[in-house]
Amino acid sequence: MNKIIGYVLSAVGVVLLLFTLKPIKSSITTMIPFVQNVPDYVIIGAGLILMIFGVFIVNQFSGPKQPVEVPIYQGKNVVGFRRMGKK
Repeated sequence: MNKIIGYVLSAVGVVLLLFTLKPIKSSITTMIPFVQNVPDYVIIGAGLILMIFGVFIVNQFSGPKQPVEVPIYQGKNVVGFRRMGKK
């Protein structure tokens, strides 16, 4: 569930960055007039912050689900595996 929130935040950030393009901004200002008064650097900053925060959330919740297994050697032969760490 948390990864979905991260993806949504990243997508909203990309959409905000697209709002700074001239053709898109001109069509958006006809529908939402107060967007015309917002400077581009504010929209770019908000978009970048949302994208970075979304990617951070996705990375936090996409770690390995199983512990890492390391081989147990007896001479040159592998005789088993040991799990390192907790689930």
